[in-house]
Amino acid sequence: MNKILVYSSTNCPYCIKAKRLLSMLNLDFEDINCDENFDETCAKLSQEYNQPCIATVPQIIINDRYVGGYDNLEKLYKSGELDDYLK
Repeated sequence: MNKILVYSSTNCPYCIKAKRLLSMLNLDFEDINCDENFDETCAKLSQEYNQPCIATVPQIIINDRYVGGYDNLEKLYKSGELDDYLK
């Protein structure tokens, strides 16, 4: 089973698009709202995935692989590379 984490914000249109795409693909994901603790979440993701602290959402992790934001997710999907991230 895939482990997909979506760090998101309540009113973010790109977060909504990312969750819609994952749902359309029938992929279960955990939506982690970081409205109240974004700085802490950003620092955690930066350290855990060796990424610069990007102050945007969504931040998407698939099976412990850092994807990035919605644009990265969409690019992986359109190119067929998303399958490489999925078990």
